[in-house]
Amino acid sequence: MSRSIELHASAVRATLALGYDAAAASVEVPLARAQGGVLARDLSAPIPLPPFTNSQMDGFAVRTADLRLGGPAEAAITLPVSGMQAAGSAPSVLAPATAAAVMTGAALPRGADAVIPVEQVTPPSFDTDRIAISAAVAIGSVPGTFVRAEGSDVARGAVALPAGTVLGPAALGACAALGMGDTTTVTVRRGPSVLVITGGDEVLAPGEPLKPGAIHDANGPLLSSWLRDAGACSVTTLSVTDDPDEFSRRLRECVESSGVHLIVTSGGISAGAFEVVRVSLEREAQMWFGHVAMQPGGPQGCGQYRGVPVICLPGNPVSTWVSCEVFLRPALAHVWGCCAPPLWSSAVLAEPVRGLPGRTQLRRGVLETGAEGAAGNPAVRCVGGASSHLLMSAARANVLLRIPAGDHELPVGTRVHILPVHGGTIAQEAASE
Repeated sequence: MSRSIELHASAVRATLALGYDAAAASVEVPLARAQGGVLARDLSAPIPLPPFTNSQMDGFAVRTADLRLGGPAEAAITLPVSGMQAAGSAPSVLAPATAAAVMTGAALPRGADAVIPVEQVTPPSFDTDRIAISAAVAIGSVPGTFVRAEGSDVARGAVALPAGTVLGPAALGACAALGMGDTTTVTVRRGPSVLVITGGDEVLAPGEPLKPGAIHDANGPLLSSWLRDAGACSVTTLSVTDDPDEFSRRLRECVESSGVHLIVTSGGISAGAFEVVRVSLEREAQMWFGHVAMQPGGPQGCGQYRGVPVICLPGNPVSTWVSCEVFLRPALAHVWGCCAPPLWSSAVLAEPVRGLPGRTQLRRGVLETGAEGAAGNPAVRCVGGASSHLLMSAARANVLLRIPAGDHELPVGTRVHILPVHGGTIAQEAASE
């Protein structure tokens, strides 16, 4: 009987937990090498942001109390301009019943509590010694108008970036704003050291001339790249033949010499006559092999070899890749915390798609740029067919579509779950801009 996707995902998480090494799960790195890392502990702000109260607009700093001087309700208020505050200069002091020209990002003069944009005064210019402020603008100017208060983004000593934050461009920009230089160290989560096993008698290394019946090894580079992107601290690759005794010997030597936290295999676990991974591990390890009710990626396995977790993936490249996204990414995020968890969302079909009886399909697709379905939902279209050998079409995909099991056609506009994946084709209209 086939396992559900959810049941196998839980089994993969439990398997990875067996190899979790808390002592190796975090590391101090300089900020210059932290891009893409995941913070292992909260990062506190050494300074407030903004570090001083400043103007949000090019305009005139005022005391709002000076705008409530009485007189006819429709009358404009006139204030003399007492100076100019440029960005980068120390804050001046605003004299009562005056206004000071102030530039965007400049420190707010002491005593001022609001800024009126230059476009809202008369004359709308900085080349003047007096401005008139209409009654409507004066009434709408309350303390804090167009002012960025010191610490309004984050207060000194508060948590600026919580543990679990991925250090992408925005987070690294935030670190720079806090005064953290390239040599400042941060503690990031360190993923497992992984041994990747691929191969078979028919598999040749990329770059070698093909002979009849042979193929190039796509899964080794695919898995190595995927695992590094998912936060693995190191990846060792091992290419094997279909000889079970040789497989057992080389696996044992590699595990004994490398101290890996996780073994990931690709291929050799189905129902064929030369399933070297399954044959070898069933006699030497505590393993489960079986079928998951999904397409692609039905054959799966997991267990332990000499205390090291083993995740066995099917051998077709698309099956390997889809299995990584559906099973390995959530497990790595949950156990090691070295990558962000998968974030499923939804879209509507831009074309009809037929399901499969008894199996969930994970089709490769592309979100259509500028296209919207019902109620403004993004529209998604399948790319390539459903077969698990179609690697070129998978490389063009930017989402996986989850098509429920069932021998029926889902019409255009049906809402489906989608999972964004790295890569994919840039839409032509976006590429040509």
